[in-house]
Amino acid sequence: MSKRRRKLSVKKTVRNVLVVIIITVLLLNMNNIVNVFRSKITGYDIDTIEVFNELNIYNDVKKYEHSDTLERIVKTEYYNGKYLNEYVNIEFHDDGTFLSNINSLLGMGYKASEINTIYDKLSLDGINSVLDNDYYNDIVNVLNLKYFNRDNIDRYLILSTKNKELSYEDLVTYVNIGLDKEYYTDVVNVSKKDDILVIVNKYHFLGKDYVPSDLVAIDKKYNRGNNNLLRKEAKEAFEKMCKAALDDKITIYSGSAYRSYSYQQNLYNRYVASDGFKKAETFSARAGYSEHQTGLATDILNSKLDYISASDKEYDWLINNSYKFGFILRYPKDKEEITGYMYEEWHFRYVGVDVADEVYKSKLTYDEYVARNF
Repeated sequence: MSKRRRKLSVKKTVRNVLVVIIITVLLLNMNNIVNVFRSKITGYDIDTIEVFNELNIYNDVKKYEHSDTLERIVKTEYYNGKYLNEYVNIEFHDDGTFLSNINSLLGMGYKASEINTIYDKLSLDGINSVLDNDYYNDIVNVLNLKYFNRDNIDRYLILSTKNKELSYEDLVTYVNIGLDKEYYTDVVNVSKKDDILVIVNKYHFLGKDYVPSDLVAIDKKYNRGNNNLLRKEAKEAFEKMCKAALDDKITIYSGSAYRSYSYQQNLYNRYVASDGFKKAETFSARAGYSEHQTGLATDILNSKLDYISASDKEYDWLINNSYKFGFILRYPKDKEEITGYMYEEWHFRYVGVDVADEVYKSKLTYDEYVARNF
């Protein structure tokens, strides 16, 4: 063979070897090249892409936008393939318990959208309360209520298991009132005692020293009781209401308005002595828990000087008109479980015209109204 041919042959051999080497290198690095390509497309880092490949889920993952939650959890012991479609829709939160918590929540039956709301609305303590209780299908509705109180989340969830018949609105309302606990437990000492909208009930205590600063006597022509004082604003509104009633040929009087702490204490004790403790609790307030002490409530008499009843024309007039003057029926029929007191057709409370109008239209008790608005 000539020198020239030998040279060409060597070159060809070298070229072929180089081609083989290049192809081999390319083949050996193809996975890396593919991973780099996939990383560019999806936004996941190369290590994550490798995990996707190992789990054979890349084709499923690429259907979704990049998920910080999936990127982190897929590399941990918390990853569970059956939750893949949920992971990609859960917004990531950078805390040490997030990955284990979302797995637990998913295991309880919560979906990605519910978990996102839970993390958006609750503190870590609140999330732990959710984890400590059973799955609650109305959790999102509860968390989105304007009167939801994040401090009460554990109580909402506990009540949801005890009373499955309650709507989520009523459940939150009941807890906000305090009805998930026994009367006179976790009592709140009322701070804004002079507030026209002050709530006084079996969970809100006025105190023995409170006396309204603006008590005035009700005009004698509208009063037939010994306790004839109301706060100035309530007194003026009551007299306007009585005058309007007279214009409609309806006669009403105040039978018992402001009562001091000591007066109420003596009255309550007399009822306990005569009717027994259990019965007295259904119609008489303990001292410090009575609306009469606010100077904003009065028990109303009819033209015969009897406390009005549901069968009286005076009652019908009051139900249809009292709210126009700022008064509400404080203890309505069939609401004993909420108010803690029997139906009292005669007991009306001043809250101002605007709020009275809202309470009237809502058909809520005042306890429920306050629980949903303050």
